[in-house]
Amino acid sequence: MTPATRSLATRVLAVVNVTVLVFAVSMAGAGHFASAALRPTVAEMVLEGSARISGPEGRTMVTSGDHRLHRDDVVDVLSGTAVLELVDGGSIELRGDRSGDGSRLALTEVPSLLAGAALVISGDDRPVAIEAGGARLTLTDGAARVSRSTGATFAVYTGDAAVSSGGRTLAGGLPALRQVVVPAAGKLPMAPSPLSFGTVPDPWDRRFLGDAIDLQSTLDGRSAAFTASVRNDIPVDVFFLQGVLPGLLLEPAFDQALLDEERRPVGETLVGAAVALVSDGPAFDDRWREVFRLREQGAGWGLVALEVGAQREPLLRALDEAVNRSPLILGGRSPSPVFQPRLPPPRPPRAAVAPPASVPASRRSPASTPPPPPVPTAPASPAPTPAPTDDSETVLEPVVDPLVNLLDDVLEELDDLTGGLL
Repeated sequence: MTPATRSLATRVLAVVNVTVLVFAVSMAGAGHFASAALRPTVAEMVLEGSARISGPEGRTMVTSGDHRLHRDDVVDVLSGTAVLELVDGGSIELRGDRSGDGSRLALTEVPSLLAGAALVISGDDRPVAIEAGGARLTLTDGAARVSRSTGATFAVYTGDAAVSSGGRTLAGGLPALRQVVVPAAGKLPMAPSPLSFGTVPDPWDRRFLGDAIDLQSTLDGRSAAFTASVRNDIPVDVFFLQGVLPGLLLEPAFDQALLDEERRPVGETLVGAAVALVSDGPAFDDRWREVFRLREQGAGWGLVALEVGAQREPLLRALDEAVNRSPLILGGRSPSPVFQPRLPPPRPPRAAVAPPASVPASRRSPASTPPPPPVPTAPASPAPTPAPTDDSETVLEPVVDPLVNLLDDVLEELDDLTGGLL
């Protein structure tokens, strides 16, 4: 080998060694990403906070920003929120928890919620499926909350869903404003129950049902106040409800039989009657039974009003007017708004009627009255007040107690306000 050939071979060998070294270092530094790239992308995550992504290659901590997720990744949201836009359509929202109980989702063939909660939103005409606790929810055209603890809870805000577990399927599906609790795989309930907000509503509940939650608090307060205020001796019958809710007079289907179906506290009855009165529907008795059927199933008043189509403003106005029509029935302890009777303005003083003057002596008949005898000069005891004579009459003004007049006016005003109940 000539010196020139030997030099060329040395240079080629050096270039090859450098190329191999650079490739090895590059693969070592990006081993995770190179391996992840071999798995299909299933979601794009928009993170606001911090999260941990675990995969076959190990764990990676990520912060706010956009991140690509692959099949078999496990996402733990440590703080803030993460929205996963699924490549097949729809999205899954996760959230962190300072106590360490944040959302944990495994991106298997069907995403599986391992801990915490998730908000599932389906795409246009494409259902989204998610598993939790051995049960699967398949949601179409809507939004649902899924939570995982010892079991799994599926609550649908809008749209329709199917729930299956252990080879069984929930009969009739899971419609909007309903939820099911699956304690273990294969143990589906017989039927869903009304969606429950709990004592502290979930932030996602407030996002989708905030008006119903606020209305529920208001109606619960009105119901309790009515029950505590009505006197025990007042019968809660058809006449009572028609007196405080005159709109019931226009409902021929409202009769005592509806009230006799089941006895309830007066506040429950009054609020339920108002909800049925202002709700949508063809027949009042059907609306009445639907309202109280939902209550018996555990639905809050806000959810009942939302489901039967009772608008907030007409409903609260009807209840306020009911309070103002029933001050006597409520024994003077009306709940808010407080009843304040309007007193009539004071009457002007009546003009005194002067007695007629005596007939002058010049106009008397000569034979009508003999001349009086002379008055003795000796002192005498005071004479009693003379009685009116035939030719002299005294008209006395009748005495009227002003308190009696005021009481009559107040009673007339109350009779008008109560619609003739008095």
